[in-house]
Amino acid sequence: MSNLTADLLPLLDRVGWSLPLFFVAFAALWFAKALYQWTERFDFANELTEQDNPAFGAALAGYLLGAAIALTAAFPKDAALNGPALGTAVGLLALQGVIVAVLMRASVWMVSHWVIRKLGVSQEMVQDRNAGAGAVVAGGCIAAGLVLRGALSGESASAWLAVRDLLVFWSVGQLILVAGGWLFVHAARYDVQRALKQNNVAAGFSLAGFLVAVGIVVDASLAGAADNLGAELLLTLTVSVIGLLLLFCSALIAARMFLPHVPISKEIDVDRNPAAGILSAVCFVAVALLLARVITP
Repeated sequence: MSNLTADLLPLLDRVGWSLPLFFVAFAALWFAKALYQWTERFDFANELTEQDNPAFGAALAGYLLGAAIALTAAFPKDAALNGPALGTAVGLLALQGVIVAVLMRASVWMVSHWVIRKLGVSQEMVQDRNAGAGAVVAGGCIAAGLVLRGALSGESASAWLAVRDLLVFWSVGQLILVAGGWLFVHAARYDVQRALKQNNVAAGFSLAGFLVAVGIVVDASLAGAADNLGAELLLTLTVSVIGLLLLFCSALIAARMFLPHVPISKEIDVDRNPAAGILSAVCFVAVALLLARVITP
C-alpha cells in the first residue's frame, strides 16, 4: 500500500500542476474552431443542427481532431511543478495555440484550393452536401494536425527561434502534404476530381486516408527536428520522398492482398463502393503507421 501511495502522489502532483495547461489547450481548441467560423461565409450552427449536413460535420470533426493532435505537441516535455515554470509553460502554450489555430485554418484553405481545386469545396459541402468532399477536407485537416505536431516537436534555443522553426517546418511539411495529394490525384487510375464532383464517397474516403497517411509520414520525418534548418530540411525532404514512394508501392500491394479479385480503382470509381474506399484509406494509414516506426529514430 505504501508503494502504491508513493507512486500515486507524484502522479497526482503532476496532474494538479498540469490542469492549467489542459484548460489553456482547451481554450486554444475553441479558438481554432472560432477562427474557422469567423473566416467562413456560412453558419456552422445552421449546417450542423438545422441542415443536419454530414459533409460539413465530417469536415469540422476532422478540423477539431487535427487541431487537438497538433496541440498535444505544444505541451511542455517536462512537468512544470512550480509557479514560475508553470507561468512560462502557460504563456508558451497559449502562443503556440494561437499559431496552431492560424495554421490549421491556412491548411483548410490549401487543401481546398490546391489538392481538390476544381471542386469549390465550400459549395460542395454546404450547398450540395457532398460527403466525399467533406471526407477529403477532414482527412486534410487531420494530416495538417500531424504535420503541425511534427513541426512542434523540435528543439529550439529560444521561444522566438521555436516560432521560426515551427513556421518553416510547417511550410515544408504542408508543401509535402499538398504534393502528395497532387500525386494521388494524378496517379490514380480514375479521375479523382470528377468522382468527388459526383459525390463519390468512396473516392473521398480513399483520398482522405492517403492524406492522413502522408501526414503520418511527415510527422515522423519531423520528429525531434533541431534548429539547424539546412540539415533538418534536407533530412525531412529526403525521408518524406522515400516515405511517399514506399507508401504508394506498399499501399498498392496491400490493396491487392486484401481485395485480390477486383481492382480497387473499379470498386471506387465505377461501383462507388464505400467499403472499398474505407479499405483503401485503411491500407494507406496502416502502411504509413508501419513506415513511421521505421523513420522515427
